[in-house]
Formats: sequence, C-alpha cells, structure tokens
Amino acid sequence: MSNKIIFLAFILSLSIISNGWAQTAISGQVIEKSGVPIIGANIFIEGSYDGASTDIDGKFQFQTNLTGEQVLSISYLGYTSKTFTKDVSSYTNLIITLNESTSTLDAVVISASTFKAGDNSKLAVLKPLDMVTTAGSAGDVIAAIQTLPGTQANPDDGRLFVRGGDASETQIFIDGMRVFSPYMRTVSGTPSRGRYSPFLFKGVSFSTGGYDAEFGQALSGVLDMNTIDDPNQTETNISLMTVGLGLSQTYKGDKNSISFSGAYIDLSPYYLLAPTRLNFNKPYRSYSGEAVHRYKTENGLLKNYVAANLSTVNISRNNLNTGTDEKIDLRNKDLYINSTYSAVATDHTSYKVGISIGNNRDQLTIDNLKLDTYFTGIHIKGALKTIISDNVTIDYGTELFVQNDHKSYSLIEEDLQRIDTLSRLIPSTFASMDYFFSKDLAIKVGLRYEYNTAIKTQEISPRLTMAYKLNKDAQISAAYGLYNQEINPDFLYNSTQLANEKSTHYLLNYNYKTDKNIVRIEGYYKNYNELVSYNTSENGMKYNIANDGEGKAYGIDMFWRSNSVFKNVDMWISYSYLSNRRKYLDYPNFATPNFSTNHNLSVVGKKWIPSLTSQLSLTYSLTSGRPYNDPNTPEFMNEKSGIYNNLSASWAYLITQQKILFVSLSNVPRFQNEFGKRYASQPDDMGTYNSEQIRPNDDQFFMIGLFITMSKDKIKNQLDQL
Repeated sequence: MSNKIIFLAFILSLSIISNGWAQTAISGQVIEKSGVPIIGANIFIEGSYDGASTDIDGKFQFQTNLTGEQVLSISYLGYTSKTFTKDVSSYTNLIITLNESTSTLDAVVISASTFKAGDNSKLAVLKPLDMVTTAGSAGDVIAAIQTLPGTQANPDDGRLFVRGGDASETQIFIDGMRVFSPYMRTVSGTPSRGRYSPFLFKGVSFSTGGYDAEFGQALSGVLDMNTIDDPNQTETNISLMTVGLGLSQTYKGDKNSISFSGAYIDLSPYYLLAPTRLNFNKPYRSYSGEAVHRYKTENGLLKNYVAANLSTVNISRNNLNTGTDEKIDLRNKDLYINSTYSAVATDHTSYKVGISIGNNRDQLTIDNLKLDTYFTGIHIKGALKTIISDNVTIDYGTELFVQNDHKSYSLIEEDLQRIDTLSRLIPSTFASMDYFFSKDLAIKVGLRYEYNTAIKTQEISPRLTMAYKLNKDAQISAAYGLYNQEINPDFLYNSTQLANEKSTHYLLNYNYKTDKNIVRIEGYYKNYNELVSYNTSENGMKYNIANDGEGKAYGIDMFWRSNSVFKNVDMWISYSYLSNRRKYLDYPNFATPNFSTNHNLSVVGKKWIPSLTSQLSLTYSLTSGRPYNDPNTPEFMNEKSGIYNNLSASWAYLITQQKILFVSLSNVPRFQNEFGKRYASQPDDMGTYNSEQIRPNDDQFFMIGLFITMSKDKIKNQLDQL
C-alpha cells in the first residue's frame, strides 16, 4: 500500500513539475495607426520578468511558463500604453496598434527652413514621386528640388545654389553620409545633373539654412537623400529612351534585398535630330551603375550603396583671345561607396554608424594644355539618439572627414608639369537637445566642434531653433546658427595660413499644413565673413590671397501646395526674393555675384486624366536677370542678362499597368533665353575685350521613353502612383 502511495505521489510531482516547465509562446507585431512598425516597443507580462522588445519590423516573441489569465502590457515612449487581460494561450500572432500620446499628438515640429520629401513627414512638401514626375526635371532629383523656394535658378549650370551661396556651399548626403562629387561633369553652357537614380530613394530632406549641429562644412544648405529601406517585391525595370538605355533589377528576400541599376546615355543620336549651338566633336556619353544591398538584423538595418560613373565629351569652341577654335576634351571617372548600420541599442537609445568613400578624377584637355584633377574623400560617422523622457531627446555623435586633393598641369608633347597636393583631416563632434516645454512649445539647442589639420583651426558653432504651435495646423519657428566651411582647395595648395569661411543664419518661419494645403513663408538674413579674397595680375595669376572677404544676403521665401483648387490637379507655387552682395574673390567692391538673382518663381501643376490613364505635368519658371561684368566699362558687375522664362511639359501614359510611355519637352514656347556675355581674358590691339552672348546650347530639349516593369504582382510600375 505504501508503495502505491509513493508511486502516486511521484506521478503527481512529475505532473506539477511538467506543468511548471511548460512554456507558452507569446508573439505579435506593434504598429502605428498608419501601419508603420514601431521599433523598440516594450511588451511584458505584468508582475513577471517575461517580455521582449520589438525588432525593426515591429515584431516580438518570447516564452512564459505562466498560465491562466495574465495582464500583457505594451508601451513605447510618445505613445499611449495598452494592456490586455486574457489567458496567455491567446497571446499569439497579435497585431497591436498604439496611438500617439496626448503629449506628442499634433506636437510642434522643431524644424526651420527644412523641406521634407516623404509621405510620413509632418512637414512634407514634396513626395518621393515628385522627383521623377515634375516637368522639366527629366528624372533629376536636383532639378525637382530647384522648384522649391530658397534655390537660385542657374539653368546653364544645373547645380544647387541656395540663398546667396554658390553651389559649393550646399553639401549633399546619402543616408546621412557625405557625397564628395554629386554632379556629372559637363562643358560650359550644358547644365549638370545629379549622378544618382531617383528610383532608389524614398525621400529627401532639404534645408536652406538653420540646420542643426549634425551637419557641418556647409555655408548655405544641406540636401540629405535617403535610400529605400525595404523594397516591396522582386522586380525588373527596363527604360528605353531617346537619350539612352536603362536596366534595373531588385531581388527581395526575408532579410536580404539587393537592387542593381545600370544606364547608358549617348546624345549622338539625339543631336542627329535636334540642332545645338555647341560644336560637338563627340557628344556627351556616360556609363553609370548603382547597387543597394540591405540586410535586416534582429534590431537593426545594414545598407550598402555603391555608384560608379564614367563620362566623356569633346567640343570645339571659339577662343575669344585668339579668335580661333580650341578643342576641349573632358573625361570623368567617379566612384562612391556608402555603408550604414542603424539599430536600437536600448529601450530609449538608437544609434547609426556609417562610412562613405568618394573617388573622383577629371581629365580636362584644352588644345595642348592638360589639367588632371584627382580627389579622394572618406567620411566616418557615429550618431546616437537618446530619449530621456517625453520632454527631452538628445542627438549626439562624432565624425571624421579625410580629404586628399591632387592637381597636375602639363603641356602635351613638352616636358613641363606642375603638381599640387593637399591632405587633411577634419574631426568633429556634435550634440543637440530637443526640449518640449509642452506639445505647443519646443526648443532645440546644438553645438558643433571641428578641427582642420591642414590650416590648424578650431571651430565651435552653436545652433538654436525654437518652435511654437499656433493651432493644430500652423506653427512658427525661429532659428540661429553659426556655420563654417573649408575654402576651395585651389587656394590651400600653396598656403595653409588661411581660415575657414563663415556664415551666420537668422530665420523666421511660418508653416501651415492640412491634408489639402501647405503654406510656408520664411524670412532670413545671412552674414558672411572671412570669405577668400585675392588680387589678379595681367596674366591671371592670383596673389595676396587672404580671408578678407565678406557678404550679406537677406530675403523672403514663399511656398504653397494644394490639391483642392482644381479636380484631379496637384500644384505648387514657390517664390523667392533675394538681396545678395559680396566683396570677395577679386571683387574691387561690393556687388551681386553672377550666380545670384533677385526674383525666382516656379509654378508646377500635375493633372491626372482618368479617361486617358495619363498624367500631364507643367512647370513654369521665371527668373530675373543675372549680373555680369563688362571689362570694357569702368563699373563692376553693372550689366544684367535678360529675364529667363521656361515652360516645360511632360506626359505619362499608362499603356498597361506595367508599361508607361513618357514624353517630356522643355521650353515649349521656345523662349529665346540668354545668360549675359562672356569676355576674353585679354584686350585686343584696340584695347577692347572681345565678347559673345551666352545662350543655352539647346533652346528646347525633348525626351521620349518607354518604361517597362516586370513584377510578380503585375501591378507595380516605375511610376507606381499612375
């Protein structure tokens, strides 16, 4: 009998132990109301140590040996916490939606002078699709950005000029990492383009001033382009165009995805059909390729990006000094590599580390003179974001720029050569804090430190932004900041006794945004000091190089976008007024630089025509005249070009869901635009500087393209909103 009791007790104890050891799996996903995954949310069973945090897809999974009815708690900073009381066996494959807490719902956005392009941005003014469907942009991100206020239209150049600064004063980044040579190389009069395909980017952040401490080495503006984190599916895209061919392929796996693209551009066939003012020996030709690899880890995302470009062009142009034609041959090779990893470190801290490497070589030959320019740059960066509380967030990090320049001059078939080299390191640290006094009032305070090993300078740059929400749709912002940038390396080859150029920004911004309308009005004042200056001799040599230059720029920018004025029409209007005067370079007195215009207007409209399954896009641009200097007169920079007008149109026709016919035509009315005059560097025997008018190389430019997508769902296309 006693043996039976012992046996039953043994069986009962095994049952109790086995029940204690039994594990129940709890799993699910935490998302926002819009469906976007929430990374780093906390999920746990109250009164226990059982729990987990969500990964990059918002998913979680953990085990518990608890049984019966338990309380499951879900929380994330800035969102209203949720709890469920159910049997643990029912906590599987949950879909949990968290709403923004009252402390952040419709909260003020600490942002001044920044334009976001991305559907999830509270201050979005452009959508990613706008990068390719804006008439006149021809698929160039830079050209689409130039329809925003604060930019200066230079149609003969094509680069990004911002609020009184030249193109070198606006820095471009990809996923927060510096791009050292962002523009394709062209000859004078032919506008440059950005090197990178807009289809690889999910959006951009464009700041025309007042940007925070994370960004340095930029006097006037910052453009940060963000690549797509995770493609929707495996697909193939084919582009057949009058100016070249393109092919891209995307493979999507569970944790890995990779996108390849290649393009060949050749203007030779185009110029057989359309006349041009340039005397081409070999029209522009380029080969380019890009690849993006993405890998999801448990708590983060690794992205690797590489882009390569090879281009050539050869023309003959009149030499105004001799009156004879000179041959100009330009060859460019460019390689850019970028790798970033972003992840959640703790419940309140995320981090991002990255490196970018740029290698660019330009070989320019003018008759028997050969100029070879070679540049290598490395950008290493580590940045963290820590949420201290609902009211306080801090961003901080460090970065290093490694830059090497090499330039050689030589005469062909002669034993003459001059070589200049320059190497330097620019380490820096930065930190900023967002403090919310309430959901209507906030402040961002930042500080940046930089050191340049070549010129032995240290820079401390404070930044400050304040924002106040007037109501649920409107807010005002004010910003102040000090900025510095290394001067052009050409001035540092033979002298390192120079300092960085500097600017001070003051901004006041009003922003109004509803589902159907966006209005932005911003006034600004910029003060420049320690700009590079020099004197020139009769043979064009520079001497007395110093940091004696200065300048002032002020103006107002206005932007309005609406999709409610006309049925099926999305439109925006931007206008900028700028007063800009500098005394720098070899300027004898204060004057407006020749890249600067007082008035810039852009009107963009896009109409969807359901009966034709088409989108019609129109862009009108108007720019006041640009100043230029006539050396035949005693006044400096006292001449002005005519007003610039351009009306461009594009038509996208959806042949089938995955075949699009795209037609684009610039300057439809054939406005006869001109950009002033260029002059000889030396006077003739009569003491007169010969000149010729600067006209666009092409009064019009057209492109016809057929875009074909092959994907599993047979729905998505390259212009996936059509």
